[in-house]
Amino acid sequence: MRTPVRAVTAVSLALLVTACGGGQQAGGRGEGPAGGTAPSTSAAPATPSAPPRKVLTQAELEEAIVGQGDLPGYAVGERKGPGIGSPSVTVDKEACKPLADALYSIPHHLAFATAETTMTEMPKAGGATAPGNAATDLSLSSYEADGAQEALAAVRTSASACRDGFTFTVIDETTKVRSVAPLPVAVGDEALAWTITLDRSSGPHLTNVVLFRKGGTVAVASTTSGAPGGIATPPQALLDAQAAKLS
Repeated sequence: MRTPVRAVTAVSLALLVTACGGGQQAGGRGEGPAGGTAPSTSAAPATPSAPPRKVLTQAELEEAIVGQGDLPGYAVGERKGPGIGSPSVTVDKEACKPLADALYSIPHHLAFATAETTMTEMPKAGGATAPGNAATDLSLSSYEADGAQEALAAVRTSASACRDGFTFTVIDETTKVRSVAPLPVAVGDEALAWTITLDRSSGPHLTNVVLFRKGGTVAVASTTSGAPGGIATPPQALLDAQAAKLS
């Protein structure tokens, strides 16, 4: 780095002019950057790059996703809307598409591999599923590089743009979303959650969506209930159990 010169004698000035002239000639001959000056040996060593994240395969995701016996009070249930993928979900506002996909726990299109399940909360005093019990559609998806962060960012942006509502259609059934409100949630390395108010014939119906990231893997949990009014509270025990299996 050059520093200001406070006083220069005539001799030193002459030497400076000569040195500058030599540097220009060296540059003209193509002897390297800045006249071929060697880099300083006292420079700090470069910071080593972080090791690449492991990208889970589909088989590994299927092993990692919560299942029967992983969480007391929950059982594997039938996945709602079998065969529903992103092309099956259409919206009246394109900005709302990532959030509408998350409502069906559909992974981001950048996903490297995915696994899916449905976990149903069992009644407190019985072994059979009771009508209205909360059911959570859950997907795990793995991503290369920064794809996991991009997947969460896409839904975050979508939820912000569509907080005042939108309409989506799945297999000829159209549903109006009245509002999208953020929820506090703590799980994994990064997490997002919203209460989503749906317009039903019986009145407002609450559901919730949670996305969380553990390394390069993203979990999308969409929880609903057949009970009047729906359910606004995320299944924290289920989320924690899933995060633990990804640790």
